[in-house]
Amino acid sequence: MSAHSALRIPRRAARLLLAALLALVGILTAGVPARADFGTDYHDPFSVTQPLKRPTTKSCAVEVMHDRQFRNGYGNPPDTPYVGQLTPPADCAGPWSKVVLDLHGQVAGRQFDRLFTVRVGGVEVMMSSTPEPSQDGIEWRVEHDLTRYAPLLTTPQPFEFDLANVTDSTYTGVFTLSATVTYYTANAAWPASEQADRLLTTGGFSLTQAAPTAAGDLVFPANLERLTAEVYARGGGACEEFAYAAAPDDFVARNPGLGYCGKGPFRELRIAVDGRVAGTVWPYPVIYTGGWEPLLWRPIPGIFAFDLPAYQVDLTPYVGLLLDGRPHSVSITVNQAEKQSNDAWTGQVNLFATVDHGSTRTSGALTDYRVAPEAAVATSLDDQGGGSGAWQVTATRHDLARGWVQTSHGRVTTEVRDDLSFRSGQRLADQGNDLVLHNNADLTRTTSNWGGGPHRVRTAYEAEPLDVTYRSTSDSVGNSDQRAAMQLGYHRVDTTATGAHTTSRASVDHTLSPSAHRHSGDSTVRTAESTESYRASGPDGPYERTVTTRDGWPVNGG
Repeated sequence: MSAHSALRIPRRAARLLLAALLALVGILTAGVPARADFGTDYHDPFSVTQPLKRPTTKSCAVEVMHDRQFRNGYGNPPDTPYVGQLTPPADCAGPWSKVVLDLHGQVAGRQFDRLFTVRVGGVEVMMSSTPEPSQDGIEWRVEHDLTRYAPLLTTPQPFEFDLANVTDSTYTGVFTLSATVTYYTANAAWPASEQADRLLTTGGFSLTQAAPTAAGDLVFPANLERLTAEVYARGGGACEEFAYAAAPDDFVARNPGLGYCGKGPFRELRIAVDGRVAGTVWPYPVIYTGGWEPLLWRPIPGIFAFDLPAYQVDLTPYVGLLLDGRPHSVSITVNQAEKQSNDAWTGQVNLFATVDHGSTRTSGALTDYRVAPEAAVATSLDDQGGGSGAWQVTATRHDLARGWVQTSHGRVTTEVRDDLSFRSGQRLADQGNDLVLHNNADLTRTTSNWGGGPHRVRTAYEAEPLDVTYRSTSDSVGNSDQRAAMQLGYHRVDTTATGAHTTSRASVDHTLSPSAHRHSGDSTVRTAESTESYRASGPDGPYERTVTTRDGWPVNGG
């Protein structure tokens, strides 16, 4: 759920009794609650992101949820989660070239955006959010690649869909969703995708200021060869949903009573193995369809809003520490979090284990460990008094871990290097009603392997810019004016080099630039524009598409 009004209802049980000030963004975005704009309708939500490339092989579709309504997630009994069973189709037995989850949703009336998760066999396989509806009603579709979860999908598993909605006489929107899983068989042209052998999980987590760490004990296979962690995570609550725009604690302390969110704009999730930091996630600043100003996201949602990232962390250098058959602690910690209404980081850690099929036992060691316990963070603050100020926050990491595993095909050494930087500059005036924000993260992660084959280097570079301008004014006779503009981006380049030659390269350039104007009083204005562009290259072929929308409808490229 996103907050764009001091009346915004929190996600959990306390949502019905929000009594505190909504901190930084609640003040910045004070407008009206979720409502239909542009008249009574807008175009169904869509995005120009590249569709999944689907095999042309024989396929079987299994509908695992049909027109399920989510009306009251806090009732007695609640209507969430929905629990069904996902059974692999006998006519499309694995191994598969691809497995895809397709969701179709409908909602009409007035409603907030809601977060939802999908789990198979207790493993989180998707994190998403809903759009805010029009009065006349909208439909939306999302496709999500499940191929990497193949170890779960070979046998019947519980299918869990968790969407906690709340309806009443004002917020009338009931979400109706269907879910179908399609299994694509393999052939010579579409070979079976290479997957891990086992999938483990520490279970769901909820990290707060009072309890910033969650951990679980796992026993790993004795012939483990490679290990990758996958992290689903999102910040929620009055402040943590907008952590990327939070103020430094010093500024909050000097301006008491204004409800500003503190802890600064940098968040880091640290994965530790037996208490040793082994990898980090710097979450993308996902903005949901009620965030800041709902007109910004009608009909194009924010980047990743309908399919949140699953962050990947290579833990292979640590495999040699995990081969003794004993339980080992895998934990996740948030570096800091606010403690206002329902503030928490929630999600799940999954671990993909690949074993050596040529032996029953491997051995190994961690030979080089230079991973900082926390990122280096620096803050400069210019407190201008009266609730106004400016600040710069930077964070950096330069980490390296190296280890070897003795396998049936030789000793394989893996080195993982992270070079990460974050920068945030913000100017805040008029007690939060005038804001300019410039954020960017540059993330380079390099994995090198040698032994047991040719030397291979894989590099993933990501850039994550976010620019926000926001201005809200009001006068003594009841006129109010609100303007918001954003530039969101996600840029990624993946390269693989084998020996001295680059053997593969793939890239994504995704930008979104929405703006909105809302005026009430002597006249009524509800208007917005948005331009989204997506370009990609790589094994799925070149792709490029751009679309512009105005007042909820495509005007070109749609």
